[in-house]
Amino acid sequence: MKLTLNLHSLMRAIEIMEPERSGKFTLELHETHIDKITAELEKGKDVELKDVEIESGLLSYKGRHVTLYIKANGTSARFHVSDCSTLQGMRASGRFERYVVTNNTSGEFLVDTSYGEKKARLKVCQNCLRKLNYKGCNTTTNITSIVQSFNMAEFFATYSSFFPHMPSRRAETAESGYSDDWSKISSHYRVEKNFECEECKVNMRSNRALLHVHHVNGVKSDNRPSNLRALCIDCHSKQPMHEHMALSHRERQTINDLRKQQGLLDDLGEWQELFDYSDPGVHGVLHACRQAYLKLPEINFFVEDSFGGLAARLELAWPKHKFGVAISMNDIEDANSNGWQVVGINDFLENYKSQAYNLRH
Repeated sequence: MKLTLNLHSLMRAIEIMEPERSGKFTLELHETHIDKITAELEKGKDVELKDVEIESGLLSYKGRHVTLYIKANGTSARFHVSDCSTLQGMRASGRFERYVVTNNTSGEFLVDTSYGEKKARLKVCQNCLRKLNYKGCNTTTNITSIVQSFNMAEFFATYSSFFPHMPSRRAETAESGYSDDWSKISSHYRVEKNFECEECKVNMRSNRALLHVHHVNGVKSDNRPSNLRALCIDCHSKQPMHEHMALSHRERQTINDLRKQQGLLDDLGEWQELFDYSDPGVHGVLHACRQAYLKLPEINFFVEDSFGGLAARLELAWPKHKFGVAISMNDIEDANSNGWQVVGINDFLENYKSQAYNLRH
């Protein structure tokens, strides 16, 4: 089948945005098996428990964030989102039920019943949420309300920095409801706002692709200037009804690198400010820190090597104690090899009380 590709609109948008330097655009075909695995996980894939990997306490299959449940338990099954005490007990006892992993975000699971297979809405395992201190459910917030309002897409987006393969995400200009001239309108609006995020004030001129234009009332065809806001991709993901927006670790780091360079992360003195600027994947850690009255950590902290170069980037850091929390295993290892004690979120949440006294001062 012959495909015709028209790049006129793209090239016109580039001209409008006036890049500092022009680049080359090439179109190449790269065969990949990611789509096959994604399709299997969307439907639900039978696995053995030993095939499910653990990443910072989260469940992973071939680099993809998944949930797990036992199909034979029918509508009474609970689905798991972390390596909680229940799963650890199953693993220790060598139980061999028919486990299913999926990254489907609909909240419906295919289960076995006396009438055959059917889709059912299952409840999330409370032990899983407590292990992650998800939304502070283990330290500050009543877990009942969190269970009742649990949204799978929001959960996956919260921890998207931990996984190399991102869930499929349609480009904002490809979503239904946008006007035909949306590309031109959004490009002009970014220029008018000097490529600055209207929420956190970070200037995105050097990374323009990470600056979106948001419709305040949610109506994508309503392009009145009063209904538009230029938002960095991080602030955009935190808008109402945008909890499904999944960002990669690199995207979040890029935003915070720019904020750091522009002085926006200096002198953050309130817990809410840390929640606003930090990666959502460490919010469970922040809830625990606040509840334990720890000193406010610095976010997006750079650990230097013996030559003054960048050795590691930490999501949260207490420089006085050379202690921190990181998402990337490489950052954890590199920081530790340079005289720091750095842990992942799972290790922190399991052991932070032993560090509490030191980190209060």
